[in-house]
Amino acid sequence: MLINNKNHMPPSGFSQKAVKGSLIFIQSCYEDLLEEVRSGKHKSYEEGIKYEIAQIEKALTKLHIDSNGNITER
Repeated sequence: MLINNKNHMPPSGFSQKAVKGSLIFIQSCYEDLLEEVRSGKHKSYEEGIKYEIAQIEKALTKLHIDSNGNITER
């Protein structure tokens, strides 16, 4: 599936814009995690991953994708 191909919908039925917004969010989580591990904030990769999972869980309770495909606060 190509994100920028407007002729295809994701199998889940979400719009391409919603999927792209979600993937950008996930990408930023990984970028933050990589920087935090490199800086020594976490003692190990495993600790960093567990921390990031908790952060994503918090975001899932506070954020949603609006009808325009933007990630917004609830």
